[in-house]
Amino acid sequence: MSSRSGRRRGLVVLVVIAVALAGSAAATGAIGSLQQPSGDDVLDRVEQRYESAESITSTATLTVENDSESATASVEVAAASDNRSRTILTRDGETYRAGSNGTVVWAVGPNESAAWPVEAFTDADRDAFAGPVPDGVMPGERSKHLSPQGTPTVNASNATATLVGTPSVDGTDTYEVELTHPEVDGTASLWVAQDDYRVVRAVATDGTNRTVVDVESTAFNVSIHDSTFDPPTDRLALSTIDRYDDFAAAQSDTDLTLPQLDETFEGATVTVRQGETIVGQRYVTDDGNVSVVSTTVTDRFDRLTENASTTTVDGRTVAVTTVENRSVAAWTEDGVTTAVVVEGATDRAVEIAGRLST
Repeated sequence: MSSRSGRRRGLVVLVVIAVALAGSAAATGAIGSLQQPSGDDVLDRVEQRYESAESITSTATLTVENDSESATASVEVAAASDNRSRTILTRDGETYRAGSNGTVVWAVGPNESAAWPVEAFTDADRDAFAGPVPDGVMPGERSKHLSPQGTPTVNASNATATLVGTPSVDGTDTYEVELTHPEVDGTASLWVAQDDYRVVRAVATDGTNRTVVDVESTAFNVSIHDSTFDPPTDRLALSTIDRYDDFAAAQSDTDLTLPQLDETFEGATVTVRQGETIVGQRYVTDDGNVSVVSTTVTDRFDRLTENASTTTVDGRTVAVTTVENRSVAAWTEDGVTTAVVVEGATDRAVEIAGRLST
């Protein structure tokens, strides 16, 4: 990540999907004293405001609601140059922290924690360290749906920004900008302070859920102590990640007996965290990509398979489930959970599970 993206992280976290929709927009033309800026003008000035800051701190309230329920969390963000950041989210009495001091990336939750070197942290590694995968995303596929900051990825150049009003938000005169994108269902809106182009509110809807971010305070170019970005070392053990282009090399790096598929091997990662091992293999077949995950983390697939059907494959009881257009076949044997993740129907996941050899 560049220092530019590091400085922008505070904005990305706080406005969530809205900024992912917006991206960067080029301002065109001079703004006369009586002429309102366009939506693109406003977004361009917001980007400049946040990117030019050497440090940012911000607090916000995040609310996600639909017709039947609502959840609220408080968020605190600190970001500085050299790719340093820290985010604290508190929800239902539980606190989640994540950050980087530029050397180590770390995350701490009520029941899980992890740390790993920055140079080892790539999109392909997110699944090894994150908690339950988002709804509709299979293990091994998360990085295709998330940006480096963990927000949904879209082609930002296709976004349309429209200035729809200049309302007052809690006594602050704002520009209200509506954002739409052909790759994203729903809309998002930003309320931007007219005096300094800081984001004061963001709302995103996807047809089912409505996400509201009310920014309570934002400070630019403030002094932030270096220790703010350091991991709580008393709770974290540094994780290791190794990548392999050859199956035999991956197998030699772990005590697990890895299953193998007689298809094109694309690569594997072997991750060790706090004594637990996660091995992810990737294969390419004529019918689409296949991920094979082997792990000693016994609850890795619990949420995905808790309502799954079962079948028998080679004498093993296999849990089978589908999320959107991907299917999982998972089983546990001798303390190791194996999961096959495929594109398509459950029959294919079961068929691939039956073809694995050890």
